[in-house]
Amino acid sequence: MKTLLIYDDLVALNRDQHRTLKLAPPAQPFAFARGTNSVLIAGSELPLAALDFPCVFVAAADGHSLAALVGLRDHENLFVQPDGGWARGAYLPAFFRRYPFVLAEADGDANFTVCLDRACAGLNADRGEALFDAEGRETPWLEEIKRFLLSFRQEMTASREFANHLAALELLQDGVIEYTLDGQKSTLRGFKTVNEAKLRALDGATLQDLAARGWLGWVYAHLLSIQQVQRLATRLDERRAQDAAERDAAAATH
Repeated sequence: MKTLLIYDDLVALNRDQHRTLKLAPPAQPFAFARGTNSVLIAGSELPLAALDFPCVFVAAADGHSLAALVGLRDHENLFVQPDGGWARGAYLPAFFRRYPFVLAEADGDANFTVCLDRACAGLNADRGEALFDAEGRETPWLEEIKRFLLSFRQEMTASREFANHLAALELLQDGVIEYTLDGQKSTLRGFKTVNEAKLRALDGATLQDLAARGWLGWVYAHLLSIQQVQRLATRLDERRAQDAAERDAAAATH
């Protein structure tokens, strides 16, 4: 699943080099996310994300993380509309909300550097939110962005702790999600889900600990979210019908 490749030209934010930069809403604000079919999320996002996406666990070098499935086919985000906007009424993951910014951490260094994607279509020198003032000081808007980036990083750290704890309890299993499209059953694999039978078999003290940490609610939000795969299939069916109509229209003009 593609999750991270939404940044094309990351550079460290520099008050001298980027003093005149501004950020305006681009014509297609979420075009950068069009080619990813999954996105990392924080556990704190689960209550809202679970209303729109199947939310699953993915294994990485540093353990396990949470991801929301936003598409059923490779390189396709079903929530990015043809005009580059986000699907109306659908939850917008923080991973996408922070674009074109991201925090970078040097190996062995507790300090973070704010980076931005120079390929972002909204960056310019004439209109939008300024990153720095005339004296090179960070604007209140940029300071708020930095607070959001730090908060998101902290929430992602807590999310990995949550996922790794479930793995240590041996609750995670290889996931299989089935959905129906055009009357045909299809299967998604390559991720992990919570084994609900093992969850129910936990002793009272362990369950109480999960509840006290606020994690038991996250677990059940994850389990409920799996049912959203059929809604993704409906979105895919609508997308395919739209693509076919556009091809027919294009063919009719030639």
